[in-house]
Amino acid sequence: MQRASDIPSLKEMERDGWQQKAAVYDAFAGQMTRVAARPLLEAVAARPGMRILDVCCGPGYGAGEAVSRGLTAIGIDIAPAMVEEARRRFPAALFKEGDAEALEFADASFDAAICAFGMLHLPEPEKAISEVFRILRPSGRYAFTVWCGPDKADLISLALKAMTAHARMDVPLPPAPSMFEFSNPATSTAALERAGFQEVSSEQLPIRYVGRTAEDVFDWLEKSTVRTMALFRLQTAEVQERIREEIVGAARAYSIDDQVQIPCPAVLYAARKP
Repeated sequence: MQRASDIPSLKEMERDGWQQKAAVYDAFAGQMTRVAARPLLEAVAARPGMRILDVCCGPGYGAGEAVSRGLTAIGIDIAPAMVEEARRRFPAALFKEGDAEALEFADASFDAAICAFGMLHLPEPEKAISEVFRILRPSGRYAFTVWCGPDKADLISLALKAMTAHARMDVPLPPAPSMFEFSNPATSTAALERAGFQEVSSEQLPIRYVGRTAEDVFDWLEKSTVRTMALFRLQTAEVQERIREEIVGAARAYSIDDQVQIPCPAVLYAARKP
């Protein structure tokens, strides 16, 4: 039996997971998450000359888009391999290793900040919100995205249903906040306002998974998720096969011509520091 002391923290698990997936991120998760870069920049009223921070930058889509618009952009990510991937893809931006919950920047040193889907991977996401508030100048704007909950995001729903139906949930995983905590506008608005932000708004982004076959859906989940696959890997081989079969079977219902298209919308939140 695995001892409690041997279980990694959520932060360690997320860092190591994205470290392993960095090389394939663009071909899998990136096909959906990159869609958020432009709406996030529009939400913070990005314009030439601004200094912007891309928190949990992954392969650098947000910072890369910001630089192309004439902004000075810095991206931080906890996984060193993601930072290297971002540097390779967007050499005009600056990327460095960094912890979203303990930003190594001076107070009031940025005009804006964005975070594409990073909130879902943090052990204390409200710390990250407070840190962004601290590093923003007065009137600076912040925007972040999270996936909608399973009631709207069918891709998430079919994976969750398969896991719930077959997986043992008492396996040794680190404690973590709900993946859908910030999918609720009331929760996100309250968290932003507690940090001091004002003028909170939200909008839904109509993102969808697009693949060739139902089997590709499981491949996408395997290469694009950390927490879900951590739970999956702790199951027996028999349970793993049942989960995979159920996910693939459910995905077949979304076949359209020669593609599989599954809705997975996101919520974008924006707010302003007074």
